[in-house]
Amino acid sequence: MFPDAIEYEYVESVIGSGYEGAVAELAVRDGIAKRAARKNMQIHSAIILKVDGQFSGFMTFQKNHECREFCLLQSVIRPEHYSDSRYRKMVEAVIHQNTDGYPALITTDPKSKFETTRLFEDLGFVTYLKMSGFHYMVRGPIDSVRMKLLAHITMTNVWNTVKGDWLRLKREWNERIEEAGMLSGIENPTYATRDGCWQGENGYSNVVNTRRFINSDGKVEATTKAHNGNASVLDPVACEVILRFFMPNAGGRIYNPFGGGVQFGFVAGHYGYEYVASEIRANQCDANNKLCARFNAVQWIKSDSSIYDPDGMFDLIFTCPPYYKVERYVDYDGKPPDGELNSTGTYDEFRALLFSGYERAIAHLNNNRFFVVMTGDSRDKSGAYYCSEAETELFFKDRGLSVYNKIVYLECEFTRLAHAKKTLNYRKFPKREQKIIMAYRGDISAIRKEFPPVGRL
Repeated sequence: MFPDAIEYEYVESVIGSGYEGAVAELAVRDGIAKRAARKNMQIHSAIILKVDGQFSGFMTFQKNHECREFCLLQSVIRPEHYSDSRYRKMVEAVIHQNTDGYPALITTDPKSKFETTRLFEDLGFVTYLKMSGFHYMVRGPIDSVRMKLLAHITMTNVWNTVKGDWLRLKREWNERIEEAGMLSGIENPTYATRDGCWQGENGYSNVVNTRRFINSDGKVEATTKAHNGNASVLDPVACEVILRFFMPNAGGRIYNPFGGGVQFGFVAGHYGYEYVASEIRANQCDANNKLCARFNAVQWIKSDSSIYDPDGMFDLIFTCPPYYKVERYVDYDGKPPDGELNSTGTYDEFRALLFSGYERAIAHLNNNRFFVVMTGDSRDKSGAYYCSEAETELFFKDRGLSVYNKIVYLECEFTRLAHAKKTLNYRKFPKREQKIIMAYRGDISAIRKEFPPVGRL
């Protein structure tokens, strides 16, 4: 006969609202929402549920103007006052506070009876990442959380490139490059000019690619499969992570000495950046320029990167140079051009040319910017490492740059396990990682100001 009087009260901050103790007590009792008991979490805003004038539940949230996002945080309703409709109305009252129209974010916990994926889907949220049972959801443009997705699949200095989400994004990028290949008439575009370049007997796994052919009506007529001859190619997801995290707020230009394959330029063009690569092989330049013809500010320039000086200054330098004597790169005539790194007679000559190119690139790098090298090590005839990775770090340090990140790019172990059956007899452990060395030129304390915030993860 006498229905409960329900009220949803907005407080700008839990601290100072008079509900601090009640929120903390209920959060601790719930367990899942226990972070709401902390002072550093009670600085956030909340909707307070009151039943017949008594505190009965809450949902905290954060309006982050710096990152331009609206984050739904912890929520609990006392069991005796809980109902699906009350919880939904409390969430709706929180969403109503998003007056700036920012993308709204929520991470649903599989253990929570409140924050269920289904409820938030009904409210217009979509899942952009599933991890350990948690659903990371957004209400708003899915592109607005792309950087968060990239952050979640990297997170530490070990990037595991064989996990599902990484492979999904990689497949999406490769499909775009394949489409560009069909439109430009470039066969096997992700491996353009690289077929059969691997020199060793025990190289990478023999990746199989799909080649597509278009008939006169513009439709795919047939597909065949072809081996890439163990060639290695740059990972477009690694390119995207590096581009998104290490391009500054006011940045727009990228230079790639020893430019190689199409991937970084394609990703940079997709995001609207200017990209200049110097590459000594005409066939590679021609293929890449055709694949990126839709991007007005992306170009490969046929040049010797060890002596080439690009025009102007750049906001990011990235390179993934050859690893000494691992692969053989040839031009239209079937021969390596003069000055090609892997055609040098000794490792010392290789290193001198490589570092000469780096030296020139540094001169064109703006202050408070990153120089990123994706590199690996190779062995000499006796089986000992050349130590190219370590020498690269010391090169940057000697030039006054700070070695700021050392990323382990982890690849599939399957073929390495097969190699180990042979190589372990020589106490040689097969290498399944590459290194991404991120050197910084300038004042490290300026990084937070110069580069975009990631926001809440």
